Amino acid sequence: MDATRTADVAVVGAGIVGLACAVELARAGTSVALVGPRTGDHAGQASRAAGAMLTVFSEVEAAHAPERVAMEVAERVAARAGYEAWLDQLAEITGGPAVSLVPGVWVTASVPADRAELAAIAAAAADAGLPGQLHPPDAVPGLQSESVFEALWLPGEAGVDAAALTAVAAAAAIAHPRITWYDTDAVTLAETGAAMQVRVATGDTVTTDQLVLAAGVQIPALLRRSRRIEMGAPPVLAGRGVSMVLDAAPVAVTAPVRTPNRGFACGAHLVARGDGQIYLGATNRLTTRPDPDRRASADEIATLLHDGIRELNAGLRNAQVRDIRVGYRPFTIDHLPLVGRTAHPNVLLATATYRCGMLLAPRVATLIRTEIDHPGALNSHPYSPSRPMPEPDLAQLVGEHSAALVELVCQPGGQLPAGAPAPLGTTLSTALAHQLADPSVRRLAASAPVPEVLPLLLDIIGRSTR
Repeated sequence: MDATRTADVAVVGAGIVGLACAVELARAGTSVALVGPRTGDHAGQASRAAGAMLTVFSEVEAAHAPERVAMEVAERVAARAGYEAWLDQLAEITGGPAVSLVPGVWVTASVPADRAELAAIAAAAADAGLPGQLHPPDAVPGLQSESVFEALWLPGEAGVDAAALTAVAAAAAIAHPRITWYDTDAVTLAETGAAMQVRVATGDTVTTDQLVLAAGVQIPALLRRSRRIEMGAPPVLAGRGVSMVLDAAPVAVTAPVRTPNRGFACGAHLVARGDGQIYLGATNRLTTRPDPDRRASADEIATLLHDGIRELNAGLRNAQVRDIRVGYRPFTIDHLPLVGRTAHPNVLLATATYRCGMLLAPRVATLIRTEIDHPGALNSHPYSPSRPMPEPDLAQLVGEHSAALVELVCQPGGQLPAGAPAPLGTTLSTALAHQLADPSVRRLAASAPVPEVLPLLLDIIGRSTR
């Protein structure tokens, strides 16, 4: 039978960000309705497919503008500074042990271009007062690669067992007396006077004073089903990632080991899990139609295994595959999170953390609590949903990423003669610029004007020439 219940705040989304927001608000004395599946396989959820690394600095890229690096790193440093305290809070609520962190992350260099990437990462860490140190490959526990020629140790970062952390955060939400968890999906949103209503799949309705949307890439579909909810917020895009859980490598991995970002994707990385297994992640490709039921493709698996075996640990070729996961990472055109109040006075966003969801979750939760306690407090914050977000020129976007296009077409394992990458990059950029004359291609590019759209455009070119 349908039922209507009330709460001060409803949080839609039960990934790590939604869980963190629900617990933080409840600790502050707020009654919370948490809407999202508690059971099942959580297909497509980014949190359940994550590694995870607390990447304060290693997400920096050489091409990033200094102003962007300074702002993003400052937020990630703030998140990292309070992380152990947050883990202790979760443990206090559950009555169990705190999830432990593995100090430090290794970032490897395998190709000449990686030197610039490691230099940019090292500079960001040094500016934050947490400098890294360069080491030879044989200093990296768990690294077994003929291609790596140096590695950067980042003591200011850390690894965490994402599965264990998500389970503890979920247990804290279940245990907290001010949280009511609806173990189902939100179907529609509606206004009712000065309040909001969330209709869930069981037929129940939650009436709430304020609504926090933390459902990641599911937010656009939820809003499409909910007429007349105007938020004036930027679009939430989806980056599809595939990861694996393997038997432990022949050489024990202690701290996480990763490559720099390249080819429109995050770096390949190995993270030890508490159960003695190894997490290998992760691919990243923009998709305009996130489908939680779509399984990993053979190409995604091949790319992931190639990167892991060739660049990180050759012994993985003999490891048994225990699990393959697909997760959709939410992100925005400017690649910054959306945290704060929207143009609708009752609706807040807590999403688009992209590849830093595990790290930023407690920081986002604190910001959301601040905005609910003090409306307008985040209006000038870099994560504010109301911030200006100019769209990049598509032709310029193509021209600026010729090197990444070459990296993309050479995966997995392709080699080019000396001097060939530059002209090939020019050729690919020219072909893509020409393809933008096609109205359907231009509509696709305009719907997601980010560098991650370029691989999709290459696919279109390939299909059109068959």
